[in-house]
Amino acid sequence: MGGNDNMKRSRKLISLRVVIAFVLVMLVLFAIIVRERQLSKQLSKEVEMLKKQTNIIPPYYDKQVFVKPKNVPTSTLKQHDLQIKIPVIMYHYVEYTKDMKDIIRLRLDTSPAVFEGHLIALKNAGYESYFVKDIPDILNGTVHYSTRSAILTFDDGYEDFYTSVFPLLKKYHMRATTYIIFDYIGRPGFLNKKQIQELIESDLVEIGSHTLDHTYLKFAQKEYADTQIIESKKRFEDTFNIKIKTFAYPYGAFNADNIKTVEKAGYTCAVSVISGTMQSFDNQFYLSRIRPGLFSPHSMISVIESMQK
Repeated sequence: MGGNDNMKRSRKLISLRVVIAFVLVMLVLFAIIVRERQLSKQLSKEVEMLKKQTNIIPPYYDKQVFVKPKNVPTSTLKQHDLQIKIPVIMYHYVEYTKDMKDIIRLRLDTSPAVFEGHLIALKNAGYESYFVKDIPDILNGTVHYSTRSAILTFDDGYEDFYTSVFPLLKKYHMRATTYIIFDYIGRPGFLNKKQIQELIESDLVEIGSHTLDHTYLKFAQKEYADTQIIESKKRFEDTFNIKIKTFAYPYGAFNADNIKTVEKAGYTCAVSVISGTMQSFDNQFYLSRIRPGLFSPHSMISVIESMQK
């Protein structure tokens, strides 16, 4: 009997130890899972913070960027309240898109044939083309202004500006402003230094800054956003020995601090994606633009001339 009791006690003890070991293992696993979740949350927060500090890639476009933000400062260079109608047309790609699944590219694309149709329509209607940098001088009366005027702008600095747009500008003797992302120069699909130099020497193209790496400035930390605005201007000027006078906000997104920095950096004006054709000293650093998808070559002039804002 005594031997059997001892064996039973021994088995119970072993079972208890197994249970205790199992519980300890489960506790350790639970602690590991909790810790991993905590680390995951912390990493997610750090990633989101990093995105805000560096390159945020939101969809083209957040609807809010088409509306004037609240509490934006008026230019300190303001001389009067006069408003002048100067349609600034915003292009991106000018190509025949091959990938029909690339929705963003399709939305931002204008075919070369349609773009040429726009130039022909402007020419036939007696429109004169200007650079964006001319707008402040037009407003203060130092540059002749045609009541039939238009400004062609191209964002991001894609190579098709050189291969598709530039030949047509020369053919129809039209001017344009292209906003280039400095750190993208020479990348596949983007303009290279040699092409940019040729554009500069043509006197048909104004080069403007579109930051160093297409940062979403509106939510970036101020110091980082300031570097994007200021340093890109400096690098363009040092690299190409030109004066950079105008700026385009990536994705059309900006805040009051961005506007102040653009002005302090020495730019004379900047373009937004706020829809409209009226320009003034009030919106000198977030000039209105219109998208080419609003019209066809046949309806272009009537649509532009019907716009009252």
